[in-house]
Amino acid sequence: MANELASSTSPYLRAHADNPVDWRMWTKDNLAEAARRDVPLLISIGYSTCHWCHVMAHESFEDEAIARVINENYLPIKIDREELPDIDSYYMNALQSMRGQGGWPMTIFATPTGSPFYAGTYFPPAPRGNLPAFTQVLAAVTQSWTERRDEVTEMTKRMDRGLADMASAVSDALPAEAASELLSAEELDSAAESLLDSYDPAWGGFGKAPKFPPLMNLMQLLATFVRLGGTTSAREGALAQGEVDRPGADGHLEGELVLDCLIAVRSTFARIASGGMRDQVRGGIARYSVDRQWFVPHFEKMLYDNALYLRAAVQWAKVERALNPESKWLALAEREITDTANFLTTDMSDGDRFIAALDADSLNGDGVLEEGAAYVVTPEEFAEVGEEGLLQLVDSPAAAELSGSVVAAIRIIDWLGMDEVPFDENHPAPWETAATAAQRDGLRKLLDQRPQPARDEKTITEWNSLAITALAEAALYTDAALSTDAAAGWGSQAAHLWDAMVARFGGSGSGPSADAGSELGAGALLDVRRSFTGDTPGPGQAGLADWAQFITSGITVRQLPDASVRVSDLKSWGATMFANFTAEDEVLEVFDSMGDEILDVRASDPVDNTVPSGRSAAAEVALLLAEIGVDVSAGSSAHVDTDVADDLSTGGLLELRDRLLGVYRALAGRAPRGCGHALWQSERALKPVRVATRNATLSSIAAKHPAVTLVTGATGVPAEDGAEVEVPKGAAIVCQGTQCSLPVTTAEDLKKLLDA
Repeated sequence: MANELASSTSPYLRAHADNPVDWRMWTKDNLAEAARRDVPLLISIGYSTCHWCHVMAHESFEDEAIARVINENYLPIKIDREELPDIDSYYMNALQSMRGQGGWPMTIFATPTGSPFYAGTYFPPAPRGNLPAFTQVLAAVTQSWTERRDEVTEMTKRMDRGLADMASAVSDALPAEAASELLSAEELDSAAESLLDSYDPAWGGFGKAPKFPPLMNLMQLLATFVRLGGTTSAREGALAQGEVDRPGADGHLEGELVLDCLIAVRSTFARIASGGMRDQVRGGIARYSVDRQWFVPHFEKMLYDNALYLRAAVQWAKVERALNPESKWLALAEREITDTANFLTTDMSDGDRFIAALDADSLNGDGVLEEGAAYVVTPEEFAEVGEEGLLQLVDSPAAAELSGSVVAAIRIIDWLGMDEVPFDENHPAPWETAATAAQRDGLRKLLDQRPQPARDEKTITEWNSLAITALAEAALYTDAALSTDAAAGWGSQAAHLWDAMVARFGGSGSGPSADAGSELGAGALLDVRRSFTGDTPGPGQAGLADWAQFITSGITVRQLPDASVRVSDLKSWGATMFANFTAEDEVLEVFDSMGDEILDVRASDPVDNTVPSGRSAAAEVALLLAEIGVDVSAGSSAHVDTDVADDLSTGGLLELRDRLLGVYRALAGRAPRGCGHALWQSERALKPVRVATRNATLSSIAAKHPAVTLVTGATGVPAEDGAEVEVPKGAAIVCQGTQCSLPVTTAEDLKKLLDA
């Protein structure tokens, strides 16, 4: 049978449609065909911006001789991990069990029922170092299948049992009472201290190379800093005004937790923002840094990284504004907000949605695909655009295989630490000088003339929602802090993207007026999908992370001026999510997916990896829905039939939030880098702050305050007639945890309440 990938919704799969390998897609019919032929499955899993996936495709899957071996002895299946993350997760667990580590491309050999018995990643066409040739692997697996079938069968039985047991390993390790209680302030302090033990004082970040941007952990540390009174201490003079800007300038910790949280955040952000992993020309960040210094990136740009970077930059800017609105640190934070938001809306958007990624590779001057070809610059090219500004080329051994040098802005670090260099309207930040603007313009013109990296045009619901949330948060902060036209544009675009996403799921988007945000009743039923290519849904059902990030983006968009996302819809969708992905037991069971019709395993991984886990993302939904208020029983919805979702009252949501986050007690002290988002939500949950107001001035104050969890135009309190008790005109009500203030009408009174 011929290769069937041309009809796929995945750009990654379609890129293999012309391979001589007879690739099939992940379907029951194709697995049944393998059973009829009595051949094993060769499952190749990757994604469009995976460099080594492209290499293996070129070396092996485009080779006629290798293709004949595959077609004769296997039923080959190609999977885009971003479309089917639950399948990817299942086989990644198998790979890590067999090899002790994982990665992509993932090469899995399995029985016709999908049970894995051999796994690896990249295999070269000829033996290289300690890697066997792909042809040798194919021959060995074929021999095992035909001559030692009993051993293969026994291996798959053991593997199937082990993979099934992995799903509940973390939950089973906790007693029920521990898993149902929110982490205490002391436990969160210990988690922050444990995280700081791996902090790199010279270059920021945590651990050694390669370095991934630790964005969720930075938000965790910022929340810890605020909870420990860092911003209050500055206002009260515990940190003298002349000293408040000094911590973080040299990156070294001081041994006091509250200060060390701020130092680690400042140093890490400054190193990323000034390095080569951060695109100094167009904005945005690459997936990770090859070296410890953040100089040389792996050049692919993922939507989720940039969305999380924008969320983290907004949280950082709120803290810096509270500390000193005139500081260099705040200027850098707001630069990162502006450049990243603009990058998302220009380079990673496609009308009514965000795309998934930009490839690392593009055509070089010789017409050959090369990593970084669209970004690196030779010294001669750089000299033509001028060397007087902030930008410069960096020299790193990690860039040895690149055809040019990476552009960075490392003199930002010097500027931050030099007290004698003034910063005011007459002395702008170094990235705002005419010379730097000329450099950026010249480099942009130069780089725009080159072939551009391929775009993965898929819309991943989880990532699209993350980006909408980030853009809305940037608009809320920037409009409040700076009142710029850019903020209004980001806000209107976030609302437009939200409406378009709801429409793709079969809904009608936002309601007709701001007052609709207070309506009670049944929300719209939606067919939420994992991914779309254009308006065509991909093969995967939406998972917990997709649902959770979708609902969070709606809650965030609802905070924008004139937004009209309905509370009734948010509550109904929350009920559907918790009904589909949780189950009541002694310990709350949480599932990442709806399950697969082929593999009878529902994954449950609580670890925050490159994105928040489904569990910690769902905890944010429970936290925010509880803050919105308006007690509504979800039991009236026909599609909700589990105990967990029967009660979405404020009290029920708070209990659910705590049970979702309590499981991280097992990870917080030992592996805080793997639960940054959960720890951030745990920090917020200790004392969430909600501000209810319809006054633009008071709303602006709340939107830029570092302790505020939610800004809303409604009280969240139901009246006797079923409507909602309105906030008094021109006033604000502040609720901290379960305690609410009397209405206040002045900016000064609101600030006093928020700073209390």
